Amino acid sequence: MKRHYIIPILVAGLITVLSGCSKKENLDISNLFPENTGQPTALDNWITDNYTKPYNIEVKYKWDPYAVATDKTLIPIKESMVIPVMDLIHKTWVEPYIKEVGLPFFLKYSPKQIILVGSPRYNSNGTITLGEAEGGKTIQLLRLNEFNKKNEGFVKFLLHTIHHEFAHILHQTIFYPKEYKSLTASGYTGTWNNTTDQEALDLGFITPYARSKADEDFVEMVSTMLTEGKDGFEAIVNQSATDHGKDMLYQKAQIVRNYFQNSWKINFDSLQAKTSTAIAEAIK
Repeated sequence: MKRHYIIPILVAGLITVLSGCSKKENLDISNLFPENTGQPTALDNWITDNYTKPYNIEVKYKWDPYAVATDKTLIPIKESMVIPVMDLIHKTWVEPYIKEVGLPFFLKYSPKQIILVGSPRYNSNGTITLGEAEGGKTIQLLRLNEFNKKNEGFVKFLLHTIHHEFAHILHQTIFYPKEYKSLTASGYTGTWNNTTDQEALDLGFITPYARSKADEDFVEMVSTMLTEGKDGFEAIVNQSATDHGKDMLYQKAQIVRNYFQNSWKINFDSLQAKTSTAIAEAIK
C-alpha cells in the first residue's frame, strides 16, 4: 500500500516556483542525467559508506523511470544536492532514532530504499506530492532540487516529509489506537486542500492535510511534533482560536506519546528533544 505526503500547490509549490525563477535565469541541466559508466563515482562511494553498508539502505539518485510515477513529468535530482540532502537526513532522522532506541530498531524498521527526485509531483486536484512510502520498504522524496540548507522553512518541510513517511511505516507495522480516529471523525474530507491552516487548527487538525484521513492525521501529528519540538508544537496549538481545537490537538498528541511508548518502547518526549536539537544544529 502506498502512502503519500501531499500539500496544496498554491501554498508550497507555485509560490516557490514564481519567486525562484525569472526570464534571465539559465537552468543548469548538465548533471540531471548522469552517465552510467558502470563504475562507482565518489558520490556512489559516499552513499555506500554512509547508508548502504551501515544501514542496508539503497539511495537511488540516478534517473530510473521505473522507480517513479510514469504518468507524471518529473525531474531527476541534481548530483550536487544528493550529499547535502542525505547528510541532513542522517543527522536529523537517522541519528536521533538510533540514539533514542538503538541501531537494531533502525535496521529492522527503516526503509531499504530511498528514492530522490528533484521536482515535486503535480496532481490534478491542485496539490503536489512531496513524499511517498510504500510497503514499509521504500520512501520517495521529491522537490529536492530546491534544497537550501540556509532556508529553515524548506529544511523543516523536507524533514517533516521524511518523518511523516517513516511514521507511516511504523503504524503500518503496529497500528495506532483506534480511539484516535474517533476524536475528529467528522472533520475528515476529500477536499482538505480547500482548508486554511487556521481552519484546520480550529477544527483540531495540526495541518490541512491532516484532514484527508485518519492515517494522515496521525503521521502529521508525529512529524510536526518531531520537527517543531515541544515549544514549537505548543506555539502551533496555541494558534487555534477554539477550545475544541486545542483540546483535540492535545488529546491527539497524548495518544502519539502513548503509542510510541506502548508499541515501540520509545520515550517520545526524549526522541522529540533529540530531533529538534539535531535540526537546530543542522541549520546553523
